[in-house]
Amino acid sequence: MYLKSLELQGFKSFPDKTVLDFGKGLTAVVGPNGSGKSNIGDAVRWVLGEQSSKTLRGGKMEDVIFGGTEKRKPVSFASVTLNISNEDHTLNVESEQVSVMRRLWRNGDSEYSINGAQVRLKDILELFMDTGLGRDGYSIIGQGRVADIVGSKSNERREIFEEAAGISKFRYKKAESERRLASAEDNILRLKDILSELEGRVEPLRIQSEKAKKYLVLAEERKTLEVSVWAHKLTEIKDSLSELGNKLLVQNGEYELLTNEIAAAEEEINELAIKRRQCSASAEEYREKINELTQSNATAAADIAVFKNNIKHYGEQIEEFERKIGELSASESETKERIEAKKKEISEIAENRASTEKQISELEEKLRLLNDEGDRYSQEYSGSSDRLNALYIRRSELKFTLENSKNARADAERSIEEIDSLLEDIKPQISEHEKEKSEISDGIKDIEKAIEGANNKLSGYNMLYSKKSEQLKTLNAEFSEAELNLRNLKSRRQMLIDLDNSMEGYAGSVKSVVSAAKSSRLRGVRGTVAGLVSVEPKYSVAIETALGGALQNIVVDNEEAAKAGIRFLKETNGGRATFLPLTSVKGNTLRENGLDMQEGYVAIASELVSREPEYDGIIASLLGRIVIAENIDLATNIAKKYGYKFRIITLDGQVINAGGSFTGGSTSRSTGMLTRKNEIAAIENNAKRIEAKNQILKDRLASLSAEVEKLSYDVEGEREEIQSMEADKIRFEGELKNSELLLSQLITRESELNKARGSSLSAIESADKAYEDGEKQLSDVNSEIEGLEELVSKASQRSDESRQKREQLSNELSDTKLKLVELAKDIEAAQLVISQLSGGIDSARSMAAEYNQKIAELNAHIAEENENISEREAEAKNAEATIQSLNTRIKSELDSSLEYERRENEIRQTQRQKSDRKETVSAEISRLNERIDSTNRESESIISQLWEAYSMTVAQAYESAQELEDVSAANKHLNELKSKIRALGTVNTDAIDEYKEVSERYEFLNGQLSDVTKSKSELERLISELTKSMKEIFSESFAKINENFKQIFVELFGGGKAELKLTDPDNVLESGIEINVAPPGKVIKNLSLLSGGEQSFVAIAIYFAILKLRPSPFCILDEIEAALDDVNVTRYAQYLRNFTDTTQFIVVTHRRGTMEEADVLYGVTMQEKGVSKLLKMDVSQAVFSDEN
Repeated sequence: MYLKSLELQGFKSFPDKTVLDFGKGLTAVVGPNGSGKSNIGDAVRWVLGEQSSKTLRGGKMEDVIFGGTEKRKPVSFASVTLNISNEDHTLNVESEQVSVMRRLWRNGDSEYSINGAQVRLKDILELFMDTGLGRDGYSIIGQGRVADIVGSKSNERREIFEEAAGISKFRYKKAESERRLASAEDNILRLKDILSELEGRVEPLRIQSEKAKKYLVLAEERKTLEVSVWAHKLTEIKDSLSELGNKLLVQNGEYELLTNEIAAAEEEINELAIKRRQCSASAEEYREKINELTQSNATAAADIAVFKNNIKHYGEQIEEFERKIGELSASESETKERIEAKKKEISEIAENRASTEKQISELEEKLRLLNDEGDRYSQEYSGSSDRLNALYIRRSELKFTLENSKNARADAERSIEEIDSLLEDIKPQISEHEKEKSEISDGIKDIEKAIEGANNKLSGYNMLYSKKSEQLKTLNAEFSEAELNLRNLKSRRQMLIDLDNSMEGYAGSVKSVVSAAKSSRLRGVRGTVAGLVSVEPKYSVAIETALGGALQNIVVDNEEAAKAGIRFLKETNGGRATFLPLTSVKGNTLRENGLDMQEGYVAIASELVSREPEYDGIIASLLGRIVIAENIDLATNIAKKYGYKFRIITLDGQVINAGGSFTGGSTSRSTGMLTRKNEIAAIENNAKRIEAKNQILKDRLASLSAEVEKLSYDVEGEREEIQSMEADKIRFEGELKNSELLLSQLITRESELNKARGSSLSAIESADKAYEDGEKQLSDVNSEIEGLEELVSKASQRSDESRQKREQLSNELSDTKLKLVELAKDIEAAQLVISQLSGGIDSARSMAAEYNQKIAELNAHIAEENENISEREAEAKNAEATIQSLNTRIKSELDSSLEYERRENEIRQTQRQKSDRKETVSAEISRLNERIDSTNRESESIISQLWEAYSMTVAQAYESAQELEDVSAANKHLNELKSKIRALGTVNTDAIDEYKEVSERYEFLNGQLSDVTKSKSELERLISELTKSMKEIFSESFAKINENFKQIFVELFGGGKAELKLTDPDNVLESGIEINVAPPGKVIKNLSLLSGGEQSFVAIAIYFAILKLRPSPFCILDEIEAALDDVNVTRYAQYLRNFTDTTQFIVVTHRRGTMEEADVLYGVTMQEKGVSKLLKMDVSQAVFSDEN
């Protein structure tokens, strides 16, 4: 354990909060004289519980509070806090750090606390007892304390040695035991005195007891007779109450009938109000439908705009298709013209071919004739001419075949060139259409993706719109219901306020008085009891039942006001009323032992009523002796427990009267005045809550309506966007189909051309082969002809001419046949062109058919959109008609609402008339109740007398009562008995019990005297044991301190001898302590012969001897080395180091030797007069001087 820090605020010269942090070694506090160094030690001593202002160097304890300077105002309190490390748990506190605080205010208030918890001074003293830190310990050695150790008398030195020996707790316990022993001895003396006094009372009490027994015999006879008289009176009262009850029953019947009729009227009013509200709700519902239809019309208008936009898009597509069909039609006309031209060309070639064929026939005929002629000339050639002619024909045919092959090859090559040219034209078109198809397909995918995203978005909007719309509908319904409830509440509240203002249920007399007071005709009237109190709703029925007719009692300032009210009623013939003057009505409250512990007990009725304090007496008078219980069963238990001495009323209004009678049955929740008052307050609170809720609902409704409207616009916008994208998709799909059709036609055309090119290539191969074969055959034929001609040439020259003619004719025939073949080829080529052109026309017609089909589909879409437009327009027209119909219904509902309101007002008028009659009946009921109450009070008075006089209930009275033949004679005999009882004089009926009690008490006190005597013996034994332990511990510790003192004295003085002696070794607990010392080279018979420095050094040696035996956790040494010279100061300071492992030192000094040994230096200055300041210094950087 060690001191961690010290906090000062407002203590002596430290007005500001000042904190000193301490280490485990040696801390020096230095500063000039008067700077406030010693105030630090005073602060520690003060917080440890010092009560002597003199010890604290002051005149009174208030002097520790900073008193102000010329520049500073005084502070209001002084506070010092010690923060101690308790890691080793030396102190009996669980915390590892203990904060002890003491605070004193100028008004004398003070407080102590440990770790923030407020404690007593005793707790502080006990905490530090035997630690060396106590108030009388050795942890704080002040400037004069060192001199006291040496200079004091021998018996005055004991305190520090006892603290060091650790017997402070024993001495504290011994003192406590001695105090208790003295108290026990005082008790013994007191008990003996009481027993002596009781012995003098026993005999007189015996005489009084016998007299009391005679009295009890007469009293019992009086009791029997008086109870019989009272029972007879109660029977008469019971008959009177029965008659009044019958009358009250008739009035109550009429009152209940009127109440029921008023309630029925109220119910009818409520039904009409409900119908009126239903009409309003229906009208509101129709308005909502109109809003929905209006919104639907707006939606239909938006749809129509979308449909018209679609029609526009479809028309544009139809125009595009018609344009393409026109282009195809123009192309077909041009193609037809080319076909006609080719057909004309074929016709011309056919004519030329026919002419050529005719020419060939003519040439063949001429050749035949020449051949016949040659036959005649060539018969001599023996058939060679036939062969030669055949060869000529064969050679002609071969030449024709070669030329034909040559022409066929040329035709095939031209055809390939044309096909290649067409293919070259088709390939870019195919590529372009494939690219266009890909772009269109990508565009369709993008549109589909966009449509999907838009549909998802639209779905989200629709879900959110549906959710918000449903929320809006629910919120509208909730708001309408809340508004309806609020209107109902306000209507109910107004009705109750009207009833309250008109004092519904009050007697006419009460109304007259209150009205006169309001108009200042009567003064001093405070109001009715019902108007001046308030009760929690759960207690309303019970309090109303308890008060009954007293609710209408009128509270006034004094008796004069009450008399003025009575005179007023008498003068105005206004009836009767009960007045409660504040100055005269003083009630009392029921007090029964253990009542509040009974099961079912709620409270005394007066405790449940809230009122101004000035009405306490009246409320106590009316309710102070009435108990409120939870239910009739528990109330019965309580009543039995206490003998039916007081009225008990249950929370539901059932009554157990004093004496044991029960009153109860059903109660009307809404007829009570307090209930009405509570209901008005409850309705007002409920209305405020609903209004606040409605405002929140209204704000939410506005916010939600805005959200729904925005979502509606978002949904419509998204739908229009989707419809636009759908139209784009249809257009793209049409273009895709057109592109696919054209691409298919181009691919088919390319395939046909490639096939034709293949055929042309095959034709070239065939022509080349035929040409090659023809050349070879022609060479063979020419060789054979040359041979035959050589043979024939030898023939007659006559055949030369014929031969030449035949040859010429044969050549001409070959040329003509060749021309015929060319013409056939021309026809075939022209027919091929016609076929190709016809194929183009078919393709164009197919495309035109596709376009026409698309146009038909688009026209169908346009017709569909027109139909949609017609439907939307029809719906809008129907909606307008519905709106007109709904407006008519709204007018009808509002008219019905007005009719219901008129009927409601008529019923209210009738209801007010019945309420007036009800008030009259209520006044008669109140009068009867007053008579019943008066009779009941008489009955209760007798019952109360029964109980107060004899503690009897009514039932018990009837059981014990005797039948009276002559009531007058009975009353006379009763008076005689009372006279005999009076003749006995003063009778102490308690003497019997008191005699018994005194006798028993005498025996009890004798027993107590024995117990106290035994306790005294126990305390004497404990004191003896404590004394023995203290002697042993002190003797042992003193011996060790003496040995330490001897050793330390030699070490400090460098020799010599010293010892401590007890002046009375036989009485170690009271003995004084002598100090015998002999410094080196000196013989000292008296300590006063030592120098001041030597005396201080001796005291320091004793102090060190004590620390060696019982180290204190921390010590504050205030200039104890002031009288030492420099050499001894250094020796003293160095010797302190021997204890720093177990003790923490805070040294207040101005000696250099002590400063040099310090681990930490605190400098105290007084820069401002009267105000101390601290400065923490590093020892290594400090410059020391004896002047500080």
